[in-house]
Amino acid sequence: MDEVFVNSISPASRWASSALLLMAAVAGCTSQPNRSTDSPKPAHAVFDPPSTFDAKAGVPMPKAATAGLISSKGKEMELLRNPVALFKEKAYVATRESLLAVDTTSGAVTTITPEATPVKAPEADGHGSFLFSQPVSITEGDGPLVLASFVVQQPASGTHSARVFVEVTAVNAASGRVEWRLPLSIPEWAKDAPSPLGARIIGSSGRVAVVRVGALKPAAQTTYAIDLVDHRVLWTRDLLNAQTIAKGTVLGATTDAIGSEYEAAAGYDLNTGEQRWRGEDSQHPSVGTGGPNLVTVAWRSKTDVDFHRLVDPQTGAVKQELPEDFGPADCDYDGISTLICFRNWKGLSVRAFDTANGELLWQLPNQAAGRIAPRVTAVWHGRIYGSTQNGPLALDARTGEDLPTPPGIAPYAVNEYVGLALKGTEAVAYPAIG
Repeated sequence: MDEVFVNSISPASRWASSALLLMAAVAGCTSQPNRSTDSPKPAHAVFDPPSTFDAKAGVPMPKAATAGLISSKGKEMELLRNPVALFKEKAYVATRESLLAVDTTSGAVTTITPEATPVKAPEADGHGSFLFSQPVSITEGDGPLVLASFVVQQPASGTHSARVFVEVTAVNAASGRVEWRLPLSIPEWAKDAPSPLGARIIGSSGRVAVVRVGALKPAAQTTYAIDLVDHRVLWTRDLLNAQTIAKGTVLGATTDAIGSEYEAAAGYDLNTGEQRWRGEDSQHPSVGTGGPNLVTVAWRSKTDVDFHRLVDPQTGAVKQELPEDFGPADCDYDGISTLICFRNWKGLSVRAFDTANGELLWQLPNQAAGRIAPRVTAVWHGRIYGSTQNGPLALDARTGEDLPTPPGIAPYAVNEYVGLALKGTEAVAYPAIG
């Protein structure tokens, strides 16, 4: 099965979602507290992973945690994407204009804003919120950090003309205080772009983080790798739509020219930016998480046939062909040994793969066993959280079996302290109690 991956393309629906996501810039910022979150409080018990949450002790989250990101799929409201990163009892919420550090035990909020003025985008709803604000990324490059990025503008002054650039801000995840900032010059193609720019933190590995800047018109992206310790740009690459990081490799879709009909899935060395492999040209390929040793690659061939594979990030070698009915699907790594791929629309389905070799471990629905598939909301540390018509539930990620203790909520973000779940169209933080 070690053929080299060629032909990469994601279904049009996946491409449309990815393109929309580029419209959102994550916030990066200066600390301006609304209410202090530094007051001493008793230590909270930790559960890794939580089996249950206190559904009666919810703390409301700011509207920014869900505004413009809610979609109705069937009868249930669902987040289009998770705009929150958790660190212990703090939840960091990103918008185009600010980064909010929320104490999930009290609801106290600290607002962190950029030094320069954020570039506004068209309003997406009546509340002044914007669709597709990007989630922040927590990294351990130089201590636990929350990274955020803003598209900002600096007005003309003296002999200096006005300019637009990206401001990357690193916040101490524990205290919520700004550690450092790094300005990124926007690429030449973006200087006269007719549509708003978006900036997204793709992720990090070791001391290197990856940022992507893109627009819908022209449909183009530029990827930056930054050193989290020395606070400098390591390399940039135009026409690379970076989407994930694995095994020291930046993975995404690349093209030869703006406006090109075809793209190719490709991998680049995280530290140098040198290309390690490239697939054949295809229509809008997408690359997603597959655990520490694999990535998922989806694409549509030039003859309009959809494919899905698990691929070695460093070489592009195919490790597993996925079933024809696999996609479209979302995949989350549980942080231990299992990749969970699920579809919450067009018929619920869940599949679990071993991240060591891509082997299929189990799948739902399973008619022979009389089991249906749940609506998956989160995957974390060997556990799958979600719901059916019977209420919230949790599954063992490795076996797929129902766990005996109902979690009480169906969290979309979870750690050893707290779970965030939707209550109607609002987000609420619930403490882990077991």
